Amino acid sequence: MSEEVKNSEFTFENPEYRQTYWHTCSHVLAQAVKRLHPEVKLAIGPAIDNGFYYDVDLPEGVKISEDDFPAIEAEMKKIVKENLKFSVYEKPRAEAIAYMQERNEPYKVELINDLPEDAVISFYTQGDFTDLCAGPHLDHTGRVKHNGFKLLNSCGAYWRGDSNRKMLQRIYGIAFQSKEELETYLQRIEEAKKRDHRRLGKELGLFMLTDYGPGFPFFLPKGMVLRNTLIDYWRE
Repeated sequence: MSEEVKNSEFTFENPEYRQTYWHTCSHVLAQAVKRLHPEVKLAIGPAIDNGFYYDVDLPEGVKISEDDFPAIEAEMKKIVKENLKFSVYEKPRAEAIAYMQERNEPYKVELINDLPEDAVISFYTQGDFTDLCAGPHLDHTGRVKHNGFKLLNSCGAYWRGDSNRKMLQRIYGIAFQSKEELETYLQRIEEAKKRDHRRLGKELGLFMLTDYGPGFPFFLPKGMVLRNTLIDYWRE
């Protein structure tokens, strides 16, 4: 194997490494939130196509807003600098359930109960934090660049996507292998916001959105002129 191929294995050019990196970041995020809010209950925290998130169940009356992100990010940076080694171990189903019950993690108990009978039930530990997880992760938290990640937003998310279940809080983040890559990404996001059709449509007086028709644009006079012009061009 050439040196170039070896080096590329541990860069974001490798999709598997990128997903592993982001999955590791989700665990760092969960550990940080748990340190700041020990009473929080954890749900799931996967890597996604564009970053990572973690769903958490906070005590009644407690809510994490973007104003809280700097404190969470600061704690995440501490965890990264601690170079906490990831260790993995397996437990039989009954022991795994008892373990999560002792830690007051009902969402993890439900996930374990829903696993197939022959499933391998694994846990990953980093320092004072342990999570039910199939992995994989980087070998230690220090692999995450302390100035290459950022929390982006938070929103409500029903547990397991079921509107009849409890509403949890989802915290989204993004991470890169350098500060420069992160800044480039954030700048691109800001430029995209400026070109958001929902914003431009309102500012230019082309259409309006209303709760009477969620997701359905109501054309205003200027919008109808533009729409009809485009239709005429298309017909020609």
